[in-house]
Amino acid sequence: MDVDKNGVLTLSDFEEIANRLIQLQNDSSKNEEIREMCHSLFQYFMAGGGPVDSNTRISEEDLIANVAKTVSLSLAESPDKIYEVGRHKNELFFDIIDTDHSGEISREEYRKYLAVYTGEEKSDNADQAFDSIDSDGSGSISREEFVEAHIRYWFEIGGEKDNSPLPYGKLVDS
Repeated sequence: MDVDKNGVLTLSDFEEIANRLIQLQNDSSKNEEIREMCHSLFQYFMAGGGPVDSNTRISEEDLIANVAKTVSLSLAESPDKIYEVGRHKNELFFDIIDTDHSGEISREEYRKYLAVYTGEEKSDNADQAFDSIDSDGSGSISREEFVEAHIRYWFEIGGEKDNSPLPYGKLVDS
């Protein structure tokens, strides 16, 4: 997500991600919602909920601490609300990724999305991510598979390593 590759996450990185996601769309009516979603992700998830501006810089260490704190507090304070917010954001992401509006995400659509979101085209990572979400092995990702995989990824403690969704691909090289 470090679009400018400067080693930190900034609001401008997320503004650029929003612009890239908007370019995938044929429907300009969602532009403001996409911008707001990316701003919200940066402020409440990446930056830990405090005020953000063009000077806010989030290091990798800060990101890990902020996300862990946000998820832990949200689950402790209002688990139903955090799942509802997560579901809404992931349904919006699904609609962004499903560029042909077929109601399913194809492997190619998912590859394009990850390239936009991460700034890198890595088909192996994208394919691994796709396969981890396509739980029924149908060759496409349904709305429910997508939303549930992302909620499990962010909000549930991992169990079996081979059964956990990896919506962004392998996180570290083993």
